[in-house]
Amino acid sequence: MITDANVRHVRIVLQESNRPWILGKMAERLCAHLGTFGFSADIAQEPLPNATVNHWMIYTDPWMSNFKAAGFYTGTWKPPGTVRTMMITHIDDNIKNSIVRETVGRVVDAATCMSEMTRDALIEAGVDGTRLRVIPPAHDEVIRPRRLIVGITSRVYPDGRKRESLLAELAKRMKLDCFHFEIYGAGWDGIIPSLDKAGATVEYLAETGDFGADYGRLMERIPGFDYYLYAGMDEGSMGTLDALAAGVKTIVTPQGFHCDIPGGITHGFSTLEELVAVFREIVAERESRRAGVAGLTWAGFASRHADLWRELLGERPPVPVSRGANHVRHGRNDPYGRQLRSLRRAISSDFRKIYWESRRYWFRGLLSRAKRWALSSMR
Repeated sequence: MITDANVRHVRIVLQESNRPWILGKMAERLCAHLGTFGFSADIAQEPLPNATVNHWMIYTDPWMSNFKAAGFYTGTWKPPGTVRTMMITHIDDNIKNSIVRETVGRVVDAATCMSEMTRDALIEAGVDGTRLRVIPPAHDEVIRPRRLIVGITSRVYPDGRKRESLLAELAKRMKLDCFHFEIYGAGWDGIIPSLDKAGATVEYLAETGDFGADYGRLMERIPGFDYYLYAGMDEGSMGTLDALAAGVKTIVTPQGFHCDIPGGITHGFSTLEELVAVFREIVAERESRRAGVAGLTWAGFASRHADLWRELLGERPPVPVSRGANHVRHGRNDPYGRQLRSLRRAISSDFRKIYWESRRYWFRGLLSRAKRWALSSMR
């Protein structure tokens, strides 16, 4: 229980059976970060009557807890006097749409969606869009990308025909700490220090003199490459064929039989400048994927919830709703097909039994309203 009236406390409501999995993790992360934004928090199975905010992690719980209450479907039922919000996710049938429609604005003051798409679909289903906010999920910021494996399977010759010096020059032009090079074949000893200096890691498997053993080891490792690299301009590399057979992307020169293989050249280069551009493009492409989720932190997740609750408490102005309160981008993602699929899924919905039970209470509420109307008309 809360004894200090000045403490703004959030009760995060989640059944114990859901604590060990994803919703439990989300609730725990939210609880852990809310203190930074002026709210204390705890997690329990039931709402707290004197909490500042009660927030349900599962959108069906507040509905199931209240639809049997007297007056719920007649308009005379009043929810407890706290700010009430809930999280909405996995809405994929019309029964779930109806549950949300009956809950938002009646049981809870606002609801959070994990995506704009879900928000749009709910608005299209008749939910008040002014009460919906999009708060995307977050990740734990513990995963780091592994190095990209670049494989080389060729010998180096005194005449420089494999143009191995391009790798040494590449190492002078850019950091290679995103890459791990696996090199097979004799003669690369003079190039490896340059790669090391640029931050790359290198596994050099020089020839042993046993061609059968070396070849078998090579065939085992090629499918593990992210890219196959060949810089020579001497007709083509047989290793390119092996890499492509394994579905490996290639960084190879556009010459010889390389050019005759449909889709065989993922990244082509002839000059040093082009090789540098290829490696920078590869790094930039991966970094763009990482940047897409860089802002999706649990601190940000908690901050967005805190902003919503301050808005509902009247401590900050309402956040402008993008695309208007009830605007829907019609035609997006095949709405008619989506509706048909939703109707089909409703037949086997997890909530179909309890939803049809709720219709008895809804019907009683309808009769009650009709009775009141009839009595008022007779006066």
